[in-house]
This record gives sequence, structure tokens and C-alpha cells, in this order.
Amino acid sequence: MARIRNQEHYDAVREKLLETGQQLFRQKSFFETGINDVLKQAGVAKGSFYHYFDSKEDFGIAVAHRYSDAQVDFAHRVLCDERVPPLTRLKNFFEAARSDMEHRRFAEGCLMCNLTTELADEVPTFQSELKGNWGDLSGEIAACLSQADLSKIGLAHLSADEAADWLLNAWSGALTRMKATGDDGPLNLFLKSVFRTGV
Repeated sequence: MARIRNQEHYDAVREKLLETGQQLFRQKSFFETGINDVLKQAGVAKGSFYHYFDSKEDFGIAVAHRYSDAQVDFAHRVLCDERVPPLTRLKNFFEAARSDMEHRRFAEGCLMCNLTTELADEVPTFQSELKGNWGDLSGEIAACLSQADLSKIGLAHLSADEAADWLLNAWSGALTRMKATGDDGPLNLFLKSVFRTGV
């Protein structure tokens, strides 16, 4: 008789693997993280990985999707709070992201940035996933900017969609530079440049 899968246990173990993968990919990289590294840190038995994922690539895409969902959910909550003026929402969003990087000692960077740099031009399936992830996040920012006076952040010559993409491009560059400097100088310069205030 075939064993009946305990769905609750299955889902909990799968989530633990994804959480562990996210941590290791940020601390090292996708290519430098082995399946056995994930299993060991997650406390999951060797040989059981393929009960949950078809391949390491499938696993990596699931990790990227999980991270993106959390990012987009957070962005939606902050950027769609109409009790707060739109540009204040935008500033709050980027300041919260800066605080998260400070919590990580400015060492790990953004997982979407890291995976994009490492994999987007190497693995077509990752390119498609990451393109969609960036698009979803940019869409949340654009929805906020559509309610804002873009001249106040020097972007009146752009549409809300273009301004959202530009902000993400600039922020991603600051995050990459942050990993080299090991401090929040690049992030603070972004905030000062966009919002015209001291940080």
C-alpha cells in the first residue's frame, strides 16, 4: 500500500528548505551553495531533496519566487497606504529597505540583485523569473507614483512606470556598491538624491 503523504509536514519541510536556501544564497551565492549545504542547515535528511524539488534550478527559482512575493507584499502594504502622502510612502519603503540592510550589516545585499547579477544571463528560466519579479515590484512603486507629483523628486519628465523602473535601477546599483563599501553610504546617497533631504 502506498504511503499517504502528510501534507502539513510536507509543506513545513518544503518551506524550511526554501527559507534555508534564501539565507545561504544571500550569504554565499546560488552556485556556491550545494544541495547538501541546504539539507544540513535545514536539518533535513540527505537524499530527501528530490521529494520537494525536481532540480537545484527548480529550487532556486522557488527561492527567488518566495523572496519576491515577500518583497512585493511588503511594498504593497507600505506603498498603498493612502493615509500617508505618496512620496512619504515611497521614502518609507526605501528607508525600511535600508534598515533591513543595516540589520544584515550591509553584507548580504538584495537576493534579487544577487541572483540577477549571477544568473539572469546564464540561465534562461531564471531570467524569465527574475524579469517578472522585478516587474511586479516596479508595478507597486509605479502605482504609488501615479498619485504623486514627480517634479518633487526630479522625475516629472518620466511616466510613473518609467520613474519606478529608474528608482529600482538606481537603488539596485546602490545595493551593489554597498556590498563593496560595507556601509550604508551608497544607500544614504540614493535617499538624499531622490528625496533632497539629509538622512
